[in-house]
Amino acid sequence: MGSDAEGGLLLHYNQRAYVGIGFTPTQMKTFRHSQEQSWMREKMDMTTVRIRVRNDRHIVTFHYSLDGKNWIQHPWQMEVSGLHHNVFGGFASLQPGIYSAGTGTVTMRDFQYRALA
Repeated sequence: MGSDAEGGLLLHYNQRAYVGIGFTPTQMKTFRHSQEQSWMREKMDMTTVRIRVRNDRHIVTFHYSLDGKNWIQHPWQMEVSGLHHNVFGGFASLQPGIYSAGTGTVTMRDFQYRALA
Protein backbone atom coordinates (compact mmCIF):
# COMPACT_ATOMS: atom_id res chain seq x y z
CA MET A 1 0.00 0.00 0.00
CA GLY A 2 1.20 3.47 -0.70
CA SER A 3 0.49 7.02 0.54
CA ASP A 4 -3.19 7.42 1.50
CA ALA A 5 -4.33 4.20 -0.13
CA GLU A 6 -6.84 1.97 1.64
CA GLY A 7 -7.87 -1.55 0.75
CA GLY A 8 -10.04 -4.20 2.30
CA LEU A 9 -12.45 -7.08 2.18
CA LEU A 10 -16.24 -6.82 2.49
CA LEU A 11 -19.29 -9.00 2.57
CA HIS A 12 -21.62 -6.89 0.49
CA TYR A 13 -25.38 -7.01 -0.14
CA ASN A 14 -25.67 -3.51 -1.59
CA GLN A 15 -24.41 0.04 -0.92
CA ARG A 16 -26.62 0.20 2.20
CA ALA A 17 -25.77 -3.24 3.58
CA TYR A 18 -22.23 -4.50 4.04
CA VAL A 19 -19.66 -5.44 6.68
CA GLY A 20 -15.90 -5.61 6.38
CA ILE A 21 -12.42 -4.56 7.36
CA GLY A 22 -9.97 -2.29 5.60
CA PHE A 23 -6.37 -1.23 6.02
CA THR A 24 -4.43 1.96 5.41
CA PRO A 25 -0.65 2.09 5.86
CA THR A 26 -1.21 3.14 9.49
CA GLN A 27 -4.49 1.60 10.72
CA MET A 28 -7.19 -1.03 10.48
CA LYS A 29 -10.79 0.07 9.94
CA THR A 30 -14.00 -1.83 10.67
CA PHE A 31 -17.26 -1.49 8.72
CA ARG A 32 -20.64 -2.60 10.04
CA HIS A 33 -24.13 -1.56 8.95
CA SER A 34 -22.54 0.11 5.91
CA GLN A 35 -20.56 2.57 8.02
CA GLU A 36 -17.06 2.75 9.33
CA GLN A 37 -17.02 2.20 13.08
CA SER A 38 -14.37 4.85 13.75
CA TRP A 39 -14.22 3.99 17.46
CA MET A 40 -12.78 0.61 16.44
CA ARG A 41 -9.83 1.98 14.45
CA GLU A 42 -6.67 0.19 15.44
CA LYS A 43 -3.25 1.69 14.84
CA MET A 44 -0.81 -0.54 13.00
CA ASP A 45 2.00 0.21 10.62
CA MET A 46 2.18 -2.11 7.64
CA THR A 47 2.70 -2.26 3.93
CA THR A 48 1.33 -5.78 3.42
CA VAL A 49 -1.60 -7.50 5.07
CA ARG A 50 -3.42 -10.75 4.43
CA ILE A 51 -7.15 -10.99 5.16
CA ARG A 52 -9.51 -13.93 5.66
CA VAL A 53 -13.25 -13.86 6.15
CA ARG A 54 -15.58 -16.66 7.21
CA ASN A 55 -19.36 -16.50 7.12
CA ASP A 56 -20.55 -19.50 9.12
CA ARG A 57 -24.31 -19.60 9.71
CA HIS A 58 -24.54 -15.79 9.37
CA ILE A 59 -21.74 -15.12 11.87
CA VAL A 60 -18.89 -13.32 10.10
CA THR A 61 -15.35 -13.57 11.44
CA PHE A 62 -12.38 -11.72 9.97
CA HIS A 63 -8.74 -12.68 10.48
CA TYR A 64 -5.68 -10.79 9.33
CA SER A 65 -1.96 -11.48 9.20
CA LEU A 66 0.93 -9.07 8.87
CA ASP A 67 3.51 -11.81 8.23
CA GLY A 68 1.50 -14.56 6.48
CA LYS A 69 2.11 -17.02 9.33
CA ASN A 70 0.45 -15.66 12.47
CA TRP A 71 -3.28 -14.96 12.09
CA ILE A 72 -5.13 -12.57 14.39
CA GLN A 73 -8.88 -12.74 14.81
CA HIS A 74 -10.58 -9.37 14.47
CA PRO A 75 -12.06 -8.50 17.88
CA TRP A 76 -15.62 -8.12 16.57
CA GLN A 77 -17.69 -10.89 15.01
CA MET A 78 -20.66 -9.67 12.99
CA GLU A 79 -24.13 -11.22 12.76
CA VAL A 80 -25.46 -10.77 9.20
CA SER A 81 -28.68 -12.77 9.03
CA GLY A 82 -30.61 -9.51 8.48
CA LEU A 83 -28.75 -8.69 5.24
CA HIS A 84 -31.27 -10.19 2.80
CA HIS A 85 -34.05 -9.38 0.33
CA ASN A 86 -36.87 -8.96 2.86
CA VAL A 87 -34.93 -6.09 4.48
CA PHE A 88 -33.11 -4.46 1.55
CA GLY A 89 -34.95 -5.69 -1.57
CA GLY A 90 -33.18 -6.33 -4.84
CA PHE A 91 -33.21 -10.15 -4.82
CA ALA A 92 -29.46 -10.18 -4.17
CA SER A 93 -27.35 -12.22 -1.77
CA LEU A 94 -24.43 -11.45 0.50
CA GLN A 95 -21.29 -11.59 -1.67
CA PRO A 96 -17.56 -11.20 -1.03
CA GLY A 97 -16.01 -8.03 -2.36
CA ILE A 98 -12.69 -6.25 -2.34
CA TYR A 99 -12.25 -2.49 -2.37
CA SER A 100 -9.63 0.19 -2.71
CA ALA A 101 -9.97 3.89 -1.98
CA GLY A 102 -7.87 7.01 -1.52
CA THR A 103 -4.79 8.10 -3.39
CA GLY A 104 -1.91 5.79 -4.08
CA THR A 105 -1.82 2.12 -4.99
CA VAL A 106 -3.39 -0.98 -3.50
CA THR A 107 -2.26 -4.32 -4.92
CA MET A 108 -4.49 -7.34 -4.32
CA ARG A 109 -3.56 -10.86 -5.27
CA ASP A 110 -4.27 -14.50 -4.55
CA PHE A 111 -8.00 -13.94 -4.03
CA GLN A 112 -9.71 -17.28 -3.33
CA TYR A 113 -13.31 -18.20 -2.56
CA ARG A 114 -14.29 -21.50 -0.99
CA ALA A 115 -17.77 -22.56 0.08
CA LEU A 116 -18.07 -24.02 3.57
CA ALA A 117 -18.82 -27.72 3.56
